[in-house]
Amino acid sequence: MSRGRRLTETERLNIAQERLQGVAAGDLATRYGVSLKSVYNAAYHAADRQTANGSRPKVIGVRVSPKELQRFDAALARHGVLHRSDALRCLILAADDILRPDEGMTDELRGLSAALNRVGNNVNQVARRLNEAKLKGERLPYTPASHAEIRDLAVLVFDMADQI
Repeated sequence: MSRGRRLTETERLNIAQERLQGVAAGDLATRYGVSLKSVYNAAYHAADRQTANGSRPKVIGVRVSPKELQRFDAALARHGVLHRSDALRCLILAADDILRPDEGMTDELRGLSAALNRVGNNVNQVARRLNEAKLKGERLPYTPASHAEIRDLAVLVFDMADQI
């Protein structure tokens, strides 16, 4: 049995597109001079061929404000990138590194969290002692110096929260 005509890559992609638009396989087989099986194969394997030959069939859309777009274009100009699509492709390829948390920052945040936890424990202990003294009817062991220490502790807590 003789082999039929081989389709070019462009013809295969055209067949796949026309099949998606609803053109009958028989009509395409007649037009391109190939078998029905060739038409079905071209339509079925189109996505694999596009990926294999390096084409980029997926589109990503994003809405930005004019100010955001202006800042993005200015950054591209500073780095000598001519096209937004090239810049976005680079960002997509580097997403793993960009989105990974900085190890130094992570360690610093853990340290701040531990310090904040200790401060919270100290505040709870002070509140417990004051409540116990009040329930027993004792004079509150709360001096102006204690008040200053509590105030300093509160300032520390708020400074830490601002840093975090």
